[in-house]
Amino acid sequence: MTVTVEARGREGHDGRAVARRTAAVTRAAFATGDPYPGLPVADGATETAEDVRADLARSARLWTAFDADGEPLGCVRALPAGDGAWAVRRLAVAPRGRGRAVGRRLIRALEDDARAEGLDRVVLDAVVERGNPAFYSRLGYRTAAHFPGPDKPLSEVHMVRELSAPDEDLPHPWGGEPVPLWEGAVRAWFSGPGGTAALPAELGPHPAAELAVLAGRAARHVGGPARFRGADGLPRRPRGVLVDTRLAEQVPAFLLPRAVDPGALALWRTRG
Repeated sequence: MTVTVEARGREGHDGRAVARRTAAVTRAAFATGDPYPGLPVADGATETAEDVRADLARSARLWTAFDADGEPLGCVRALPAGDGAWAVRRLAVAPRGRGRAVGRRLIRALEDDARAEGLDRVVLDAVVERGNPAFYSRLGYRTAAHFPGPDKPLSEVHMVRELSAPDEDLPHPWGGEPVPLWEGAVRAWFSGPGGTAALPAELGPHPAAELAVLAGRAARHVGGPARFRGADGLPRRPRGVLVDTRLAEQVPAFLLPRAVDPGALALWRTRG
């Protein structure tokens, strides 16, 4: 299937039509894009044409992906972030466009135009509980900081892509952020045939290898091979192993750790 990305709407200079189309694609994408049920409604699910026009009035750039029939599959915006950077805003892929690398193509088109304008970096904030940082790390975005979401009980990361760096698929769990993040107060989640287990973790400079060791321990609690699902930073060192027969996304401490413990932050989540 053919997918093309354009940096300008096909409606020419009719900004209202572009804004209506962009808002519709964004709402469709954000209304169905969460990996787990029960998360707070994403801001993009209520996007309006007025929101889009307000961004464009703030000098936002807009890229739209179309199929071979000229129907929109996805869109993304970038706002000037100062100091030689653009900030990604509202990357959205409509349900029918998923599985076709639309999101990747949109981000790469944004980066190409940023380079052409002499910019140094692209930055973004992504919600951990929605599994978004894992997508961006595969595009070479490094996590610079974790912080609590300002208006919902969610955890966010600030990610940076140096445009002079080569394309690389950064490994989990944090794509380059120095570890340990929480002085050892980390809890790692694993799933398996018999449910979910969360283990205290002390992650050093090689977290992937250390998580593999933890997966072996977790297998005894989840009835078979254990798959890494995510990690949390906690305000205090976790004690013991949390075991639950439910799927990880059905365990409140995994789904919304800040709602269970206001001092906790989700550090990483994998999808499904």
